[in-house]
Amino acid sequence: MNPVTADDPEENAVARRVRDLREQLDWYYHRIEVEQLGHVAASDERLLGLQELAQERERELLRALRESPPAETQGGESPALMSVDTLRQALGPNTTLLEYFRVQDRILAVVVKETGVEITSVTHAPRIARILRMFQFQLSKFRLGPDYVREFQEPLLEAARYHLHELYTELIAPVRTKLQGTRLVVVPHELLHYVPFHALFDGDQYLVDSYTISYAPSANIYMQCRQKPANTAGGSLILGVPDQQIPSIYDELQAVAEVVPQAKVFLGAEASEKVLKENGPRSRLVHIATHGFFRKDNPMFSGIRLGDSFLTLYDLYRLKLPAELVTLSGCSTGLNVVAAGDELIGLVRGLFCAGARSLLLTLWDVNDSSTAGFMKSFYRSLNNRQDRALAVRESMIEVRERYPNPYFWAPFILVG
Repeated sequence: MNPVTADDPEENAVARRVRDLREQLDWYYHRIEVEQLGHVAASDERLLGLQELAQERERELLRALRESPPAETQGGESPALMSVDTLRQALGPNTTLLEYFRVQDRILAVVVKETGVEITSVTHAPRIARILRMFQFQLSKFRLGPDYVREFQEPLLEAARYHLHELYTELIAPVRTKLQGTRLVVVPHELLHYVPFHALFDGDQYLVDSYTISYAPSANIYMQCRQKPANTAGGSLILGVPDQQIPSIYDELQAVAEVVPQAKVFLGAEASEKVLKENGPRSRLVHIATHGFFRKDNPMFSGIRLGDSFLTLYDLYRLKLPAELVTLSGCSTGLNVVAAGDELIGLVRGLFCAGARSLLLTLWDVNDSSTAGFMKSFYRSLNNRQDRALAVRESMIEVRERYPNPYFWAPFILVG
């Protein structure tokens, strides 16, 4: 991005307008959050008024961005298309890439491995939406509190496994014999972005018991992530923004800081956008524990909450974050909505555009205690093995010994 200079007053005015609108949006987003999370529920009329004012500023910002020169809004170049043969050779004998796509209501799976490519029709999208909605309903019961979870832990586990077995039967069973090796790269499509493929249950085992599993937005981006340069040295930047939903976030940050190299920890208001911009470009690992907000109506304004602002997808595209791994812990899309998946993909693409080589994300609201245990185990394993996908697998299996329900150990996905 070229800096704006005082010699170009028109560009300067546009840049100032963009900055002012971003500051106004931060104020509105904060007020909306305060009203929604306050002890006294805000009136529907007041919330609607704030949301309408925020949306008006968003429209103004989009108009201002269209007036900006190309260098101001460039979101990175698209990766060059690659041949199937190049992909097959890169996968090698131990990895299978499993990519899903939809034709009308049919979901098809493409199995790419070193020995060839096969396409299989597996299921119908409405059927997956129904099962996924029921699975998310089971996960939502964990909001009823620890006493409820302890009393009904066996029925909760049984229900989760039932729905995960349904998803396994629809999505994996038709292609299971075609998978090659012990590494599996899953490329979901639309609502499948919210399916925890690693936790799908065959009746005896979870898929992660048989495969080391990672995810990718596309085969092209998977190859680009393997080849892109990233910080192989440097410290670890750790940011945490606690709130009423994740009040014990300090325990997670402390657990992470104990095992990552050269940790710099910033909590609450100190976990600012300025800190991220100053330290992110030099960090090998970036860990952000906060909440995400996902906008189906306007994905450009999806993003994550920092201590002093809201980092939208637009902001992510302008960041320089060439980290080996960026972890977003605590982000979720809401347990009771089966969305198309575009919101999550937008966030992923924004972070990849900022330079990240791989991402560790969560598919649903996470439990404080199990997340702290998972993260400590993951980073310890990563230090020992330098294999991100294997570290995720080992940590899931370790956490599962103490917390058997997938709600606790399965929200985490490695992308890239």
